[in-house]
Amino acid sequence: MKALLSLALALLAAVPVQAAEDHAERDRIKAERAALDARFTEQERACRARFAVTDCVQRAQRERNAALAALRRQERVLNDAERKRRAADRQQELDERNAPEKRARDEQQRRLAVAERMEREARAAEKARKKAEDDANKAARAPREPRAAGAAPGPQGSARTPGTPKAHGPSPEQAAKNRATFEARLRDAEEHSAKLRERVAKRKKPAASDLPIPQ
Repeated sequence: MKALLSLALALLAAVPVQAAEDHAERDRIKAERAALDARFTEQERACRARFAVTDCVQRAQRERNAALAALRRQERVLNDAERKRRAADRQQELDERNAPEKRARDEQQRRLAVAERMEREARAAEKARKKAEDDANKAARAPREPRAAGAAPGPQGSARTPGTPKAHGPSPEQAAKNRATFEARLRDAEEHSAKLRERVAKRKKPAASDLPIPQ
């Protein structure tokens, strides 16, 4: 950035110098053209004092035309350089004018990308919340057989002790525990989802100072 700024300042400083040099060159060409015209007029006057007037005048005319052609080529070089310099100045002006708009567009695109990412995160959090709710509901509905106090667990696949009543659901203590676990997970998921939605809303609404500058 500093290198570009230094280059721009150097170019701006060189513009007046180049313009002064071009003006001096044009003055020189103009003076040489006036000198050629004066010299041709003098040569033509001298030719008329001789016998071969036509040949003398034509020779002087050819010399004058060759010198004028050289001066015209020099003028074309100056004109081309000036035209290129003006085109570069116009392009630089356009670049400087469009720079704030480009920055605003890039910032807007970045904000949209962040908002879309946060929306995906919010959807994922909502999906996780629903899954936690479903899992908690399944755990609350799952039947569990209460084990007799002081009874050792029997071998796997062994028959149940006769007279043991078949359990129809979890104990009141286990059901309360399952319900508390489910409600805690549900609150956590809802809080996370609400925070994500709030962040997405803030990202989607750009501040007035961030809007593109009207031209």
